[in-house]
This record gives sequence, C-alpha cells and structure tokens, in this order.
Amino acid sequence: MLLAMLMAAAWTAAGRAAEPSSVMIVLDGSGSMWGLIDGARQNKLTLVRDNMRRALGKLGPETRVGLVGFGQRRGDCNDVEVMLPAEKLDVERIMAPLGPYNPKGRGPLALALREAGKSLTGIAGRRSLVLIHDDADNCQADACAAATELKAAGVVVHVVGMSLKPPDLAKMACVPQITGGRMLNAATADLVGPMLEEAMRLAGGDAVSPEPPRSPVATQVSVQRPTAPLSIEGPPGLYMRALLAPKTEPVNWPVRWTVYKESEPGRLLYDTRSINPMLPLAAGRYVVEARDGQAAGTQTVNVGDAAPTLAAVPLNAGALLVKAIAQRTGTPLGDALISISEAGQGPDGKPVLGAPVAVFKGGEGLATLTAGRYVVRVEQGLVRAERFVVVPAGSQGRIEVPLNGARVVLTAVAREGAGPLELPVFSVSEDDPDAPKGRREVARSAARQAEFTLPPGTYYVVARLAGVESRELLALAPGDTVRRTLTLASGRLTLSTRLTGGVAPSASDTVSYRVERLDGPDRDVVTTSRPTPTLQLAAGRYRVEGRYGGVNARVVREVEVRPGQVQQLPLEHQPVVLKLRLAGAGTALGDVFWDIRDESGRNVWTTGQSEPSVILQAGRYVVRAETRDKRYDRQVDLRAGETRQLELTAD
Repeated sequence: MLLAMLMAAAWTAAGRAAEPSSVMIVLDGSGSMWGLIDGARQNKLTLVRDNMRRALGKLGPETRVGLVGFGQRRGDCNDVEVMLPAEKLDVERIMAPLGPYNPKGRGPLALALREAGKSLTGIAGRRSLVLIHDDADNCQADACAAATELKAAGVVVHVVGMSLKPPDLAKMACVPQITGGRMLNAATADLVGPMLEEAMRLAGGDAVSPEPPRSPVATQVSVQRPTAPLSIEGPPGLYMRALLAPKTEPVNWPVRWTVYKESEPGRLLYDTRSINPMLPLAAGRYVVEARDGQAAGTQTVNVGDAAPTLAAVPLNAGALLVKAIAQRTGTPLGDALISISEAGQGPDGKPVLGAPVAVFKGGEGLATLTAGRYVVRVEQGLVRAERFVVVPAGSQGRIEVPLNGARVVLTAVAREGAGPLELPVFSVSEDDPDAPKGRREVARSAARQAEFTLPPGTYYVVARLAGVESRELLALAPGDTVRRTLTLASGRLTLSTRLTGGVAPSASDTVSYRVERLDGPDRDVVTTSRPTPTLQLAAGRYRVEGRYGGVNARVVREVEVRPGQVQQLPLEHQPVVLKLRLAGAGTALGDVFWDIRDESGRNVWTTGQSEPSVILQAGRYVVRAETRDKRYDRQVDLRAGETRQLELTAD
C-alpha cells in the first residue's frame, strides 16, 4: 500500500512538472532599503543582492522567473515597474538589474503586488510572488485587499521581511495568510539568505496548505481534564494524534505532520496537514512531528509489524478564539485586524508587545498557541484595543475585545444633487498644539467614497480636488456612523483639437494644452499633452492655450467653468504647412541648415534636414538657408490653412 501511495505521489509530481511554476520577485525600492539590519554592516539591498543568486538555485531550471521593482525610479506612490517578465530561469538575467537598482523614496507595496499578479495573467501552472520588503505600504494602500484580489486570481504570495518591526509584521501577515503563502521575517542579517532560499523553495513547488476551518471552541476558558489512555484498533501502521497537553483528548482540527526514519532525517516519508492520520510503515524507528502555527511537538516511536503503533504528540499549547466586537452594540466587526503577539515585559513590569505569532482579518480568529503570555490586539482604522492573556497548556479559551470607535463616510460633489466626484482627496485632522499649524493629520484617502474608523472626538474633515477644497467640523460619539457630502465648487472641461475643415489630428501629431486660472487667489496652471483631456477645475475663468505641431501654431480661448457642469471646448487650428527646398542647377542641395524667424526677429524653428516640412502659425516670416559657402534669405507671408512649397535657388 505504501508503494502505491509513493507511486501515486510520483505521478502527481510528474503531472505538476509538465507545467513549470511561475515566480515574480517583488523587490522593495523604497529609501529605507539603504538602512542597516541587525548583525551587519551592509545595507538591506546589498544583503538581498548577495544572497539572491544562492536563493535562485532553489528553483527548478524550468521555473519561469520575473522581477518587479517599486520605488526605485521616482520614489512616488505610482512608481512600479515590471522589470523582467516571467521567463525560463536564467540567474544572470535576474541578477543584472539588481546591480544598478537604486531605492529612492516611498514604497507602493500593494500596487506592486497587483501589477506583479497581473503580469502572470494567462500563464498556466503554479503562480507565486516572492515579496522582499522592509516596511508596510506607506502610500495609504491596503495590502490585505490586494492579497484578496490575488487569492481570487489563484496567485500565492510568500513574504520575506527585512527585519520588520512588530507593527509592520502584524499589518503584512494577512498577505501570506489570505493567499496561502508563508511569512518569513529575517530579524538578523544571517537569516536573510535562509529566508530567501525558503521563499524560493516554496514558490518553486513546495505548497503551503491553507489553514482549514476548525470546529468552534468552548465559550469560556477551560483546561481539558486528563482522560483515559488512548487506545487504537486497526491494522499495523503508525496512527498519529495531536494533543494540546499530555493525557488530553486529541485535537479535532488538521495539524501539519512530518514523519521520517530516525536513521534518515533528510528523507521525509510524510508531510501533510491532516486530522488523526494513519500511515502504513515497515517496522522500524521513526520520528513524528506535529505542528500547528507556532506550537509543535516531536516524538520518536518504534513501529511494529504485528499491531498498530500510536504516536500521541503533545503540543504544549492552548487554543484561543478572539472575537472583535463593537462596544456599543456587541456586533462583530467584520473588517477588524486581529493580531496575537508574544508578551514581553517592559521596565515598569507591564506586558509589552513582542513578535506577532498570529494575524487575522475579520471579526474573529482562532489560533493554537504555545503555553505562555500573550497580548491580543484588535484594530479597526485608527481605533485599537489590547488585552493581556495567559494561555495554559491544554486550554481552549475565548476572549471578546470590544472597540469603542466611530465611522465616518465621506463623498464629494461639484454641486448639490450632483453625483460623487471621481477620486477627490479626503483628509482627517485633529487639534494638536505641538503640530506646526495646531492640527495634525490622522488619516487620508483618495477614493470616490472614503471611510474612516476613528476614536470618539472632534475632527476636521477636508475634501480637495484641483485646487478646490471644502471642510467641515465633526463631533463623533462612540458607535456613531456619520455620513457627510462635501460640496466642491468645480466643473469639468473637455478639450479637443480640430484642424481646418473639422479634421481631427492624426495619432502622430503633437498636441498640447496650457490652462491658466484668471481669477481667484491662486493663478493655477494645468498642462497636458493628452489629445482630448477632461480636466476637473475649480469654478472660475480660465485662459486655454492649445498648441499643434510643436512649434508656434496655437489657439487661445477664454472660458468660464461653472460648478457641476461639463463643458466642451474645441480648439480649431488653421495652421500653415511649409515645405522647404534649396535647389541649384535643377538639383536639390544637401548639407543645408534652415532657420525661420518671425517679424520680430525671434527664432521659431531650426533644422539640419535637407528638405524639411514644418507646421507654423499664419504670419510673416524670414526663411534662411545656409550652406557651407553661402546664405540665402527669403521673406514670406503665410496664410491660415494653406500648404506652401517654398523653393530657394542657389547661385
């Protein structure tokens, strides 16, 4: 039977190998990657470079590998680059861009995950991301939401943290948890290499089984009473049971089991998450390990060939169910972030937050924890609550953590009764005498509708768009849900360019616009080279200049933008197309330098082409052609809309 199982596993592995895995490495390019890590004089980026080559060796030669960087070009919140698409593994190909890689500013981590996932669209086989970073997303984006999208697309994310701080580790733990990946945090320099290698090994083919749903635990903290010794009936083989503590009932949820011969520790015979598994084995001495979360236990057993052999492995742990609820109503908080961390001890003897051991997104989370002291933290927006708990071995407990928060929902409109504006910027501030202007911003969002969860208090909410803003003062009580619509006096202006006779420019033509505010306290200027832009502008008067052809062909109009209205402003150009040629003895001459000046003598265009063509505004010009030997000038009057061939004759 064991032989059949091994053959089946081999066939399964062969089937997977027919379609190689695809891995996108997502590398942090924010400025903090130049910082140092404990135990090293090298910065974090150098540690990644130095260990990457060895880590790539953990991937199979047929694995498709690509590279995505974020923050390394401009350092802004849109700075994401798919540097290398996923192609058959070539170590030198991956290493080449890491040499000039230059971290700069902010880190749009969530956007990078989304773009890396998109780059794997349509590729068959296992698809994984390996995220290497040293901080949570500092562009106000939700990495957990990005992870949910990646899970729906079938993409697994393994995270390698470069000495992440406990709060950042807690924020990021949802990414591997949601997608079925693994969180690996290199707390010291000597762990960077092993963590990278493990992430590549997992991405290349070793799956991490997601945590399946478990049975509910008791509603009150309790310690299991000792039971009678377990008895096993059945054919010979190894029967595995995981216990929270010695002499307690076996747990009724899956745990991770590994089995190997005591004499062959490097050769796993069994590595699966299961409930009370049985493994037919030849007689001998075996090592059995059970693991669930951070809790683990090991036992060495002698397996006989005449009777069943029991491995009852104590985890020295307890199970803890944490529920996040609203303090005023007691209802579950479905969008809360629950983290359980080891409890250290501060100088004053009070418990302090240590390394997180479990993180959950939602209203509740169940964790198996090694017996000890823990801090349970529940967060929703800017509202946070912590509880200190002691988890005895063999316990099954539950704790409810209430949050005393209020929710604010904000939208912005151009006028009363109009629909919501697209992507205004909302900010929330509170009084702070130590801040430069007496107020401190506590939250910000760029969305069609922004939601904030805040502690009770008084706040200033502001909506901004295109230089226009609207503000309001809000007083929030516990449990409130306050909805506000802020009115921004703005309108939309759509610009377009037409040529003589209403003809639209071709895709290769150069079109640009400059829009300048004529009234109001600020002379705001907007420039764009999109052919038909729609601009959201504050209500008022504007001067619009449209340019065509890249030289001096332009049209100027004034327009009034009205609140809540969408206006069309077509700009019709009547440019002149001027074609130039210098001929001598009936033959065009090469090596000509052309110079065109307007009536005031100002140079408007120069070129070294022999027979150029240029688009100009109607008017009077002086056209000059220079050869190595002589200069030729011609004054010319150009009328709107004409195409003119000007030929100068050399002496």
